Amino acid sequence: MSVALPPYSPGDCYMTSRVGALGSPSSEDYITGSTSRSPAPSYAALPRTRCGESTVEYTPRAGLQETPLGNLTKQWRDVTIIFKNQDDSLDTPTYGRNSSICGEIGLENSETVKTICLKLEGRINLSSSDCGSLVQKIVDERRTLFDCAKSGRCPSVVGFALVFPTTYEDNEKIYRTPPSYEIVCHGSPLIVVKCTYRLSITITKANRGRLSFRKTTSKTYPIHVAFRPRTRPARPILQDAFLSTLKVAPSEWHQMVVTIPQRRKATVAVEPVSCHLIIPSVQTFCLSEPIPFHIQLCGSQESLQHFYGSVPEPVLPGKRPRRRQYAARIRVFLARQIYLEINGRQSWRTITVGEGTLRPIPPLESAHPDADAAEVSVDWEGEVRCKSDVTCGSFSISRLVVKDFMIFALTPGNVRTSSLLPIQHAHPIRLVTDGWTDQELAHPQDR
Repeated sequence: MSVALPPYSPGDCYMTSRVGALGSPSSEDYITGSTSRSPAPSYAALPRTRCGESTVEYTPRAGLQETPLGNLTKQWRDVTIIFKNQDDSLDTPTYGRNSSICGEIGLENSETVKTICLKLEGRINLSSSDCGSLVQKIVDERRTLFDCAKSGRCPSVVGFALVFPTTYEDNEKIYRTPPSYEIVCHGSPLIVVKCTYRLSITITKANRGRLSFRKTTSKTYPIHVAFRPRTRPARPILQDAFLSTLKVAPSEWHQMVVTIPQRRKATVAVEPVSCHLIIPSVQTFCLSEPIPFHIQLCGSQESLQHFYGSVPEPVLPGKRPRRRQYAARIRVFLARQIYLEINGRQSWRTITVGEGTLRPIPPLESAHPDADAAEVSVDWEGEVRCKSDVTCGSFSISRLVVKDFMIFALTPGNVRTSSLLPIQHAHPIRLVTDGWTDQELAHPQDR
């Protein structure tokens, strides 16, 4: 298939259809007819909308991220440690999967330095009021940056580089290194989870004091570092309304059906109400993006009236009628379950990490307005998103599992006397750090 080349500025310089690996033409791509040359056109990975360019298809590469170019400095009286490729707005050095901890150590009175050692340590602290506590070391990397016996006099600036481990071993099994995570769940049982990493630099110097009995003195400089590996879903989710995309892309939605059962000793016999909860079929969602959903209640008109509490409940002999009528409640929220295993015993807690908002959808003009026995439906749509303080996605290691659910709860009006029972359904999902598409998809000249 031949593609016509775009027109260039006047001149005798032409270009073949082959383009270099970095998006710019290589030197052998020019065919020159005379000594005069026209400047090569500029290329960019992103389209320029001002010039009428558009993206036909875009697939983000997993793990591809823009490396920060700032420096983070930690300073003591006689030592300065600079961490490179960091975000200036953060106070803690942060690294992702396959990242390298690199930087420089600035020393005063470097002529007295004997050795400089670097150690990266990762620990998991698990505690539960039911099972006890456990401390496990998952990362232990050591490097000797300088040794005067091998290198002579120590320079005033010493560089360091250490690749952050991506796996660790426990009971002869390999697990992925967990992200930095800390949480305290009050209540019963009390659960405390801390997954922390610390970088320690130990400097040993010769002691010049005449009255000192020690020839050398050592001092350790600890710095807490954060490990935040990036993850993203396998494909994007549709942010459009469910009803407008159902016929166009039905495979993009996943449907769950839950039935609201009838109470065994109900005063009034009503038919069950079926509830349809529809979410994106990818079921992997970004922490910072809203998750769309659609809800539909189907049943007879009498059953829906009993669910909403619009039908007054019959009064039993010898009892007063209830003065207050309670409305039905439909709730969609995100829950996180933290599961621990300590000393062969299991403990877990469930906390709420996001709340959803619902909007009623008016019925269509073709809806059947018929009698009580006809099946009718009521629809809602909405979004649910994580709280702003949730910065860690779902993960699983040997003794700790952090998994997330989308919870759908239905509570009838007058729940104590209603003929329908409240019900709650939990559907497992996965929360990740990044969305499928990058946030910045604009050409630099279009910003």
